[in-house]
Amino acid sequence: MKRSISVALAIILSLITATPALADGGFFVSEVFDIYQPSQKALILYENNREDLILSVRYEGNANEFAWVIPLPNYPDIDVSDPELFWELASLTRVIIPTEGLSCGPMAPAGPVEVLEREVVGPYDVAILSAKDPTALVNWLNFNGYAFPEEGEEILDEYIKKEWYFVAASINTGEEATGLAEGTIEPLKLSFDSDEIVYPLRITSLSSEQSEVLLYVFAEQKVVPKEYQFLSLNRPEQVINYAGNEENIFYLEYEEQVSLEQLEFYYVLYELWTTSLTGDEYHLTKLRAEVSADKMVDIELIRYDSKDYLDSDGDGWSDAEEAIMSTNPNKVDSDGDNIWDPEDPYPFIRQRGPIYRYSVYAITALSLISPGIGLFLWLIFLT
Repeated sequence: MKRSISVALAIILSLITATPALADGGFFVSEVFDIYQPSQKALILYENNREDLILSVRYEGNANEFAWVIPLPNYPDIDVSDPELFWELASLTRVIIPTEGLSCGPMAPAGPVEVLEREVVGPYDVAILSAKDPTALVNWLNFNGYAFPEEGEEILDEYIKKEWYFVAASINTGEEATGLAEGTIEPLKLSFDSDEIVYPLRITSLSSEQSEVLLYVFAEQKVVPKEYQFLSLNRPEQVINYAGNEENIFYLEYEEQVSLEQLEFYYVLYELWTTSLTGDEYHLTKLRAEVSADKMVDIELIRYDSKDYLDSDGDGWSDAEEAIMSTNPNKVDSDGDNIWDPEDPYPFIRQRGPIYRYSVYAITALSLISPGIGLFLWLIFLT
């Protein structure tokens, strides 16, 4: 079953307009939050211990001051991808809610920092670095225009001890930098060998107190973050009411087996698939989280196997997921409405017909527009 989320903005618009289109039997939810909202988003394609990591970040400020350091476990090949890629991913994983009807400036002496490669790739000036001393690496980065805080030496040292490489990237100024603030500039593509599916997040803690992370992962199976709690959301309504309630939890908004044939009209994705992957079917998992700086660690995405997670009532949500939702881990139907919790749009509310459901939709939308009014209406509605 397709597992995906809805975006609140589109629901608000649908409920406010007098005549929502119901011809296709549902509200089609806008993908705008998947494009403009996340601080960083990425597509990962993984097969045969080879990872393609396609990164897009949103930067607020002067493009001349943009600098990006990405630690990687092995030496990468670097390219750029089409900016339409994330539009296609957003479209592919959109939701239907049922309604019933690099800078080439001065270079410091190498010393304990080795510049392995330096080139211009699309709108980026990039340098691939290897280092033996974190202080020397910080000095190199700052001397060459990559503003990097001294307090980041400890984090860099951890990567150096693991013999990881570093990709330093900056933006060519001028028209090519247009779109950086919106996150629509050409994504940076890094291809490297890796025994695990990895996403280097910890280094973000040096530049951001909090970051929304959106990950799309094509792999041979559904994947979950090893270092973070996660919750599978199986109904759009669950996301409207519960997703984002907790920081540092990854919400699985979509997970489905996807075939190459399905991407016939997704031209960027189709070309990327045929050049990066060899099979005709892969599992696509979409994960999103608000992560605070003190909880940022590098993410290893591992194969999900239900046998690895205790599920006392056997309803499909592990006990850990039930704890996140505050549902009863010993009852498949916490609210007694004959709908198992993982498939219940409202696991705490008995289902009471279309009028009741539409009222919940409307109050939820109003709560997003005006929390005060929404709270007042919920108090009335639930009493």
